[in-house]
Amino acid sequence: MTTCWGITDGSAGMVAQVSSLSAAMSLVPEMKIISLKKPWALLPNICYDSPLKSCILPYALCEPENITASCPDMVISCGRKAALVALALKKKHSGIKAIHIQDPQLSPQYFDVVVAMEHDKVKGNNVIKTLFALHSITPEALATAKEKFAPRFLAYPQPHIAVLLGGSTNKYTLTKEHMENVIVDLQEWLAGTKGSLLITSSRRTGAENLADLQQAFAGNKNVYIYDGKEENPYMGMLACADEIIVTNDSVNMMSEAFATGKPVTILELEGHENTKPARFAEMIKSHPQMTGDEMQKLAQQVKVMIGL
Repeated sequence: MTTCWGITDGSAGMVAQVSSLSAAMSLVPEMKIISLKKPWALLPNICYDSPLKSCILPYALCEPENITASCPDMVISCGRKAALVALALKKKHSGIKAIHIQDPQLSPQYFDVVVAMEHDKVKGNNVIKTLFALHSITPEALATAKEKFAPRFLAYPQPHIAVLLGGSTNKYTLTKEHMENVIVDLQEWLAGTKGSLLITSSRRTGAENLADLQQAFAGNKNVYIYDGKEENPYMGMLACADEIIVTNDSVNMMSEAFATGKPVTILELEGHENTKPARFAEMIKSHPQMTGDEMQKLAQQVKVMIGL
C-alpha cells in the first residue's frame, strides 16, 4: 500500500488537479492545506534553493505540526508554496517520492516527476508536458454524473447549454460593467436556441455579479442557475450538456469543458486579455478534442518514472 499526501494551498483548482492525478494513479491521498508565514510567503522559490529548503518545515509553515507529524511514501504537490513544502519533506525523508504539478519555480531535478503544461517554462528529463490542466473528466465519471443529475434538468428544454462562469483573478477583476456584457451575451445566446442555459458560477464570480445574473433571468423557465443551496451540479451540467460555454479566465474550467468531447464555445471576458488563461484559450481553440483517456496515459507515465 502506498501512503500519499496531497499538498496545496487549498485553492480549488490546485486541489482538483492533485485529486485528479492521484485518482488516475489509484491513490487516495490525505489532503494537506499549507500556508507560509511572512516573509517566507513573499520570497520567490529560487531563494529556497537547495540548502535553504529545510528551513520551511520548522520555521515558515503556519501549522508545521500538520506536516511533520508523520511521513508518507509519496507526496503530490501543486502550486508554488506547496512545492517548497514537498521538497522540505523530501530533504527530511529521502525515501519520499515527490511529484509536483505545475511549474515549481525551482529546478525540476529536486523532484522525482514534474507535470507541467506546455506554456510553463520548466524543462527537464523528469518533466512531463501536458496541453491541458489535469482533470477528472472521464466517460465513466460523466455517465455517473448524468444518471445522478439528469432529473434536476428534466424541466428544461433541450439542447442543454452548460455555462461555466468564472470571475475575478489575481490579475483581473470581473466588474459590474463586465458582468453586464456577459449577461447580454448569454441573453443573445438563449434567444438563438430553442433549448436552455444551465449556469453555474464560481466563487470568483462575486455575490453582486451573481445577484445581477439571477435578476436578469428571474422567472425564465429556460434558464437554470445553481444557487449554491443544493449539491453542486457542475459535473452533472458537463454530463447533460449538448454544448458548453466557458469563460476564458480559468485554465481548469476550459480543460474540463474540452475533455468532455462536446462542442465548446469560449466566452471572452472583457479586459481579460494577455493573461495566461487568455493565451491558453487562444491555443485550445485550434487543438483537437480530447479523447477521455489522457489522464490514464499520464498516470502510467508517472508510475513508470517513479518506479511503481
